[in-house]
Amino acid sequence: MLAEIHNKISQTGSNLSDRLEDKLTGDFFGTIRYLPFELGLKHVFVTVEFSQDQIKKNWLKFIEEQKGYIVQWEFWHRGEEGEIDLLISNDKAVIGIEVKYLSGISSEDQDDGIQDYTESLNQLARYSRMMEKLSNGREAYLLFLAPYEMMNTVKKNIDNRSIISPSVKLGFMCWQDILESLKSLNLDGLEIGQQLILNDLQALLTKKGFIRFNGFNSKIFNQPITRTAYSFNHEDSISEGTWAWPGKIIEEDVFYVYNND
Repeated sequence: MLAEIHNKISQTGSNLSDRLEDKLTGDFFGTIRYLPFELGLKHVFVTVEFSQDQIKKNWLKFIEEQKGYIVQWEFWHRGEEGEIDLLISNDKAVIGIEVKYLSGISSEDQDDGIQDYTESLNQLARYSRMMEKLSNGREAYLLFLAPYEMMNTVKKNIDNRSIISPSVKLGFMCWQDILESLKSLNLDGLEIGQQLILNDLQALLTKKGFIRFNGFNSKIFNQPITRTAYSFNHEDSISEGTWAWPGKIIEEDVFYVYNND
């Protein structure tokens, strides 16, 4: 709905295939904002990974303090450095979220040797400069959200470069972690409307294919490991009548060659 309101999707839907990322942004974050922070967005933000433990501790302390509907939302904020998908802010912090679904980083430095965040053309470098300007004395966070493989690739690429504004904390999230976080919630006791929203968000991310492999769930892996042989029982008993042997006679020079060298 929000993608259409903000003219990301045309009224005829003719550009929908090119705007799936915007649609996912609007569908997910446009829906979760109807929940109090502690019921919705908090469970998204706990999945953020930072490169430094102290930043992670400060981040968790910050989101633990947030309650109710105190945040301000701005979708597709446009500035001199480009258009970031989502800005969430209050009087203590401003959080920019760049969302990816099928496409990767939109701009990158041609010269890998660039290490100055004021010069880099990398999309996250440009958005870190944007967040720096928007912070106005508040804590500034830039979060990159993508499917796991894409997130991991971008994270590795950024980790060894100094192209992010030093005043901005860069964090990474993946859709798979968010789905797992939402699935772990106990919905008992919530209002019917809140349960419907959380169930729909889980269903949306599941439909998008962000299901994490959690190992095999088979009885065979629950069997105790012993030194004795495992017994095999098949519902169809094997007898001379059901046992199939090859009917052809194996002949030399037809099926094999004997070499006496």
